[in-house]
Amino acid sequence: MNRTSLCAALAVAGALATPFAAQAQSNVTIYGLIDMNIAFEKAGDLRHRGVGQGELNGNRLGFRGTEDLGNGLKALFVLESGFDPSNGQSEQGGRLFGRQALVGLEGGWGTVTLGRQYTPAFSAIDPYEATGGADHSAGLLTRKRGAVRPAYEVRFDNMVRYRSAAFSGFSVDAAYWFGENTSADSTAQRLGDGWGLGVKYKNGPFATSLVTQRVQRDVTGGKVRTDGIGLSYDFGPVKAYAAYTRDKETGTQGDGKARSYTVSGEFRVGPAGTVAVSYGNRNESGDPAAEDAHGWSAYYMHGLSKRTTLYAGYSTLTNKDGADYAIGSNMTPNPGDDQRAVVAGLRHKF
Repeated sequence: MNRTSLCAALAVAGALATPFAAQAQSNVTIYGLIDMNIAFEKAGDLRHRGVGQGELNGNRLGFRGTEDLGNGLKALFVLESGFDPSNGQSEQGGRLFGRQALVGLEGGWGTVTLGRQYTPAFSAIDPYEATGGADHSAGLLTRKRGAVRPAYEVRFDNMVRYRSAAFSGFSVDAAYWFGENTSADSTAQRLGDGWGLGVKYKNGPFATSLVTQRVQRDVTGGKVRTDGIGLSYDFGPVKAYAAYTRDKETGTQGDGKARSYTVSGEFRVGPAGTVAVSYGNRNESGDPAAEDAHGWSAYYMHGLSKRTTLYAGYSTLTNKDGADYAIGSNMTPNPGDDQRAVVAGLRHKF
């Protein structure tokens, strides 16, 4: 082999070897979920029927990866885009990666991440509802906004989050996020700033969590706060759940209070079926425009495989005191009107 041919062969071998060398230290996974259904809804004189989406889980396309840095330390990232497959449009206000966008480090001490992320309140309360926070579930009353505004939100931008490793079943989830508001006034600068702190415990079939989360909602310092607790116990064929949240406004934001709870159960039916039943209730006080509501939901999920699920569900919500809470995102009832919804669909994970 002449010198030119030898150099060319070495160059090709080096180009082919580089990806495999990198693969030994890092990996990237592409994943996603598509959930679509047919929905029929009624609220007072309002009607809706059509193709819905994101019932059991929000539709997504994501990229996640890790790099082994040695000595038990890893770098990680997640980029996750939400979309509506019925029309191809982006969700979360049209953001490219509206569900998650974060980078961080993970070690034996836990994980630190920065970016757009889930909140401690969502991570502590959402798992304790049998329908899994289905879009039309009455169990979502624990994080609905009425006359009293909660601090319970699913995600925040500009977040620094720490999640500890589990010790004797206990783990900690702490986060601070910046509103990044520009102002000459020090109080107004903190508009949108907030923090959350959650403690979780799991021991065999029993699991629980406690969380507090606070956000400044007003340029003059008005704040909102949500405290919550979640409980679950797996009896085998039946898994029981309960969750409770209390919302409170202080300062110029207001002085209202709200208490919400959900009680639910998951019943295994045969080798592939699951029935989930949930009851939710929200009661507001301390506000002249208090909005109360209660409702229940029932879903059946049938696993065609580990990745594909057929489902059907029925939900009803009773609005009181002029409340206009909605189940699902297709309509907002007129104040005081009740809502009913029937959905049937298919979810596929990849």
